[in-house]
Amino acid sequence: MNLITKLVFLPKVGRTRITFYRDRRKYTKDKTTFSLPFDLQLGEKVAFGEIVYSPVFRSCRIMWSEAPEDIQIKEESEKFIKEFLFGTLMTTSEPIEPQEAEEIFNRFINFFGTSITYRITAEGVCVFNFPIIAKQSKNLKVILRKKDTGDYFLSDDGVILRSFRPHERGQKERVIFATKKLGIEIKEEEICLDSTPEELPTNLYKFIQFVSAVYIFYLI
Repeated sequence: MNLITKLVFLPKVGRTRITFYRDRRKYTKDKTTFSLPFDLQLGEKVAFGEIVYSPVFRSCRIMWSEAPEDIQIKEESEKFIKEFLFGTLMTTSEPIEPQEAEEIFNRFINFFGTSITYRITAEGVCVFNFPIIAKQSKNLKVILRKKDTGDYFLSDDGVILRSFRPHERGQKERVIFATKKLGIEIKEEEICLDSTPEELPTNLYKFIQFVSAVYIFYLI
């Protein structure tokens, strides 16, 4: 949205138009200060200026190149512009460029890849450890076992359901109901899921999502 036009009511002028030119906006190298050109329609005349503002310091001043002749109109205009800047303009979304999106995606994949770790126990069981919310938060684990048929068996090792306290029985029952809807089983309070080798990546992701959701909504 490079051009923003607002029809406003200024007490002395009445209904008028202010246009902000985001395509002509300039900013400092560190992007702490911006300048945004605008014009104000005043009958047959047009006033021109720019907003110099800093989102970091929440500061703003109006620089006129051709200001309204009437001081009251000038003050009313500046009041509206400042309110509109902090109330609307600074929350207007910016277009994301393809290169920027690719960089964000790659950083996310890197974060995701380095957040989840695994180890093989002496019994040949694979234990995945993954953080809830962020790297610094609590870690949960998913146990992966291989059957003699070549299929796999995912489990939370009984940690989730055994974490519910006696007075949280209703919440625990809702979790048990949700597991059945998703095709996940419960065996002696152990949440588990069988998987073929082909479906293992999808099922592992599904299992991690479910265990994370239960922990966030009920146990955090």
